[in-house]
Amino acid sequence: MRVFQPALFASSLTAMLAVALPPLAWAQPLLAQTSGELETYQRRLEQLFERLDRNGDRRLTPAEVQGHPYLQRHFERLDRQGRGYLVPADLNPANPSGQGERAQQFFTRADRNGNGRIDRQEADGYPWLERRFNAIDSNGDGGISREELMNLRRRQAGGS
Repeated sequence: MRVFQPALFASSLTAMLAVALPPLAWAQPLLAQTSGELETYQRRLEQLFERLDRNGDRRLTPAEVQGHPYLQRHFERLDRQGRGYLVPADLNPANPSGQGERAQQFFTRADRNGNGRIDRQEADGYPWLERRFNAIDSNGDGGISREELMNLRRRQAGGS
């Protein structure tokens, strides 16, 4: 019988969500920036998968993800091949090196007026951005530049 470990599950799920959720996700702690971080991330995903795979068949069915809201909501999207179940590879990011690209795409979407910065009004609708606005706006000019957003991404990834 497997024992549910809330702390390990929470850290694993946070890691998975950080990569799997579009626009919101990249703003959470970013992973897989170095080969060591990628290995750790993949190991945690594997542990999460094993805990959820109650019957040990290396497949997660909709029944096995019950009680895990993220996986329930995104099951069909993660099941890219439409098999009706998830395998460990389905939980890996489709393009682990594309996280900077996703950040750039997010910035373009959030900068609704196209002036090259996100002001407080444009941050509405992105709760994580609203909460961290002052910290991200490192020069205090009332707007978040693409560079400031990328600096946040680097800091969260453990970079400089």
